[in-house]
Amino acid sequence: MDVITRLAALLIALLLAIDAFSAARTETLRVDRHTRLARWHQGDDYRVHFAGGRVESCEVGWTVFNALADGDLVAVDTSRVFKSCDGIRRGDEVISGGRAHRWLLLVPMAVLLAAAFGWIRFERRYDDEPGWWFS
Repeated sequence: MDVITRLAALLIALLLAIDAFSAARTETLRVDRHTRLARWHQGDDYRVHFAGGRVESCEVGWTVFNALADGDLVAVDTSRVFKSCDGIRRGDEVISGGRAHRWLLLVPMAVLLAAAFGWIRFERRYDDEPGWWFS
């Protein structure tokens, strides 16, 4: 890998680390509207839109979609870098709990750090087929 690719891998890994390990940001928002995208080949996508804050919308499940009404005042926990929704609360009631996506960020973070430090390199082999080399 060349230097620019290794630096890009390091930068992306650092952004993932900041997003995974920094404290969640909590905002009090008002539910503005609901949208449902019907897909015939997959399950439907449900999204709740907010007004009055940094987060515009969150993708939620069917239960959360039906539990929140337009005009509800909710506390939304989001990650700092990528603004992904971690949880939604209405008063003391937890509507949507924390997700495990922060722990799943460890896998791509580890691969990107290994590529940035040169432990994993993507190069051509002697038989001219692309492949991963582990140093």
